[in-house]
Amino acid sequence: MCTSAVEGVAAVTPTAANTPGATLLDQLAYLQANPSAQLTEPGPFGGVAGVFLQFTKEAGLHYNVSLMTVSSATLTGWLNNKGSELGDLPLIASAKWDHVVMQDQSFRALPTTVTVNGLSVPTRGVPTGFQSGVTGLINAIHAADAAAHKANAAITLYQTKPLASYGFTSSNPDAPIFGSSTAAQNGGNPAFAPYVGATDPIAQMASDLHNAYTGEASAYNAANSAGPPVDVALAGDAWVSAINLGFAVQNPYLPRHPQKQVDLWDSNPLTACCTTPIGYHPSSYGVYLDALTIFYKITGVDPHTLRAEMDEHNPLFQSSAANALGISARDARLLAIAARETVDAGMPICRPYAAPTWPCAMLQQPPQTD
Repeated sequence: MCTSAVEGVAAVTPTAANTPGATLLDQLAYLQANPSAQLTEPGPFGGVAGVFLQFTKEAGLHYNVSLMTVSSATLTGWLNNKGSELGDLPLIASAKWDHVVMQDQSFRALPTTVTVNGLSVPTRGVPTGFQSGVTGLINAIHAADAAAHKANAAITLYQTKPLASYGFTSSNPDAPIFGSSTAAQNGGNPAFAPYVGATDPIAQMASDLHNAYTGEASAYNAANSAGPPVDVALAGDAWVSAINLGFAVQNPYLPRHPQKQVDLWDSNPLTACCTTPIGYHPSSYGVYLDALTIFYKITGVDPHTLRAEMDEHNPLFQSSAANALGISARDARLLAIAARETVDAGMPICRPYAAPTWPCAMLQQPPQTD
C-alpha cells in the first residue's frame, strides 16, 4: 500500500466537546472559518484498496496493491500532469502494473443536464473530460507497457457512488447539508443538488453514472478491439442494490432509519466539514461494499465465500476487514450479496415486489436478512 505525505500532519478530530458553538450549525460555521480545527487524517491510508488487499489474502490470492489518490483530482488532471496532480503521471503510466482500477470525481461523469419531473436541470458533469481522461490514461499506460515489451495492463473502471446530498434536502438539525460544495453555499445553484425532487434520486444518479462508465468502456473497446477489453466494476449500482434489498438506508438525512439498515454514506457533520457535506463520501459500510464489488469483478471469487469476513464464529473474523471497520458478520454477508448479485446481473437489483423506476434486475428469491 502507498501511504501519504500527510502522515506528518498532527491528527485533529473535531467533536461536539472541542468545537466552539451553541448549535451544530454554529460549530460547522466555526470549522469552516478555522481550517486548522477541521479533521486531518494522518495516515497511513487503506480505504477500498486496503480492504481489497485483505480480501485477496483471505482468498489465498497474491496481490501487491498500491493506491494513488489526491483530493478532488480528476482523470483529466492526472493525464495533463499539472496542478495538484503534477508529477504523478509517470507513476500511473508505468509498465509495473498488471491491473489498473480508475475512477473520476463522483459527479464528473454525469451528463451536463438531467431531467427531473420533466424539467432540465444542470449538473456539474463534464462528460467529455471524463471520456478523454479515461482514453488518455489507458493509452498512456498501454504505451508504457509496449515500451517495456510486456502485455497491456488490464483496466477496470470503478463506477462511483450516487450522492445523497445531490438527491435530498434535510430539515434534520442533526444532519444538515453543509459545505462549500452545496447548493446553499453556491447561490442556490441546482447543479450542486440536481436530483432533488426526483422519484428515486439515488437510482437515477446511479443510472446516469452506470451509463457513463459502461458507455465509455464500450466506446474504448470498440475503438481498440485488438487489446484487452476495458471492464467496469459497478460499485455505484451495488449501492442501489443494497438500498433496494433493504440492507441500507436510502435517505441518510431522516431522523430515524429502519432497524438493521446501515448507512453507506458518512454521517458525522463535524468530521465531514467543510467542503462536502455528509451524504457525499462513503462510510465504512460504503467503502466495504465498494471493495466487495471490485474484488468480485477482478478476481471472480464470490465474496460470500470469504468466511473470515462473513462468519463471526470463524477464528479469523477478528483479523478481518469487517471487524477492523466495525462491521458485523451479518452486515458483511448482506453487503456481499448486494455486490455479488449486482456484478452477476450487470445492473442494480430491483426492490422485491415493487415496480422498478430505473433499470434493474429481479432476484428469483429475496435473500434472507438474518
